[in-house]
Amino acid sequence: MNFSIQYLSIEFENPFVLASGPPTATYDMIARAFEAGWAGAVIKTLIKEPVKNVQNRFASNKFGSYILSFENIELLSERRPEEWFKDIMRLKKQFPHKIIIGSIMGDAKDDSHWKELAIGCEQAGADMIELNFSCPHGYPEKGKGSAIGQNAEYSRQIVEWLKRCTLVRIPIIPKLTAAVSDISHIGEAVAEAGADGICAINTYPSLMGFDLKTLMPKASVNGYTTAGGYSGAGLKPIALRCMKDLITRPGIPVMAGGGISNGFDAAEFMLLGAPIVQICTAVMLQGYDHIKTMLKEMQEFMSWHDLNSIDDFLGLGISRIRTYGELDLSYSVVPTINRDSCTGCGRCFLSCRDGGYQAIRMKEGFPVVNDKKCSGCSLCFQVCPCGAIVMQERTIYDR
Repeated sequence: MNFSIQYLSIEFENPFVLASGPPTATYDMIARAFEAGWAGAVIKTLIKEPVKNVQNRFASNKFGSYILSFENIELLSERRPEEWFKDIMRLKKQFPHKIIIGSIMGDAKDDSHWKELAIGCEQAGADMIELNFSCPHGYPEKGKGSAIGQNAEYSRQIVEWLKRCTLVRIPIIPKLTAAVSDISHIGEAVAEAGADGICAINTYPSLMGFDLKTLMPKASVNGYTTAGGYSGAGLKPIALRCMKDLITRPGIPVMAGGGISNGFDAAEFMLLGAPIVQICTAVMLQGYDHIKTMLKEMQEFMSWHDLNSIDDFLGLGISRIRTYGELDLSYSVVPTINRDSCTGCGRCFLSCRDGGYQAIRMKEGFPVVNDKKCSGCSLCFQVCPCGAIVMQERTIYDR
């Protein structure tokens, strides 16, 4: 199978790129990631002002030992841009076929730092520039990060500054925030300004909550916390919705990120039309070698459908997304329960009784569906722990 794919006429050996964040904090880390098999990396965002991180800056929401979602209040790169420019040169010399994406942030009303950082990344050998319009913590209160990505005019202006700069010739890709009422509105603004592509999304503004045994917030910095960036598997549905919106409008090439934990997740974004996916939290939890698992999962997905390359299925799913008003109100389904698989746990009965239409009753230790009372909501199918329920379309004679 062929995993190579092009984005903005640049060849990636596979679609998996490290997102800007803790896994791309140093030269040595990115070098190890490239050796493991990652196709590219977005360096941890550069900024001219000094950066100092608080300690105890991560938190998580767990189900048993499994981390459902993650939060961070970590800021941008603590290293000076000049150090990074040297390391970009080293990385490109050592790994010429890998893709390096410089990530930069500046002030909404001053073009000098944006231009200085973009020129520095390009001259060092970066293949693209990502504009951090989306960091949800620390910087918005300074008028940066997501404070820019939530303002169409700021976003447009910064892209125009860089596209008009004759010393910046590599692709410019704003990274947008999902914390807006209409991400396509921001997408259209940067597209009109000349952005070559768009990356979406970053982490989402969040508050992880409290430890009820200690009454301390999560994450606790000497007893206090602040809103942070939500990531992990729980973010994927929000990222998919944003991806669909941007693919539809403005329609310029999109690089995906947000909640991608495995190769199967990545395939869903590719079905919407994103050829490249960025991953951060999954790497923080499972290490750089997770790329090998993701490639195997991508290969498995492609084998299900006899696909030979990513181009064979890129964008095939976008036509399946419609407005609510376009959905077929005549479509009707009913659950069928396989007695051989059913354990008689009663989960479907309880959910239907207290959250559905009271269409399931227990008979001799097993659930039985009353087709006339069933509305086809599929709640029973969702809660069944053993896969014993299948939603089947009703024929016209069954209705």
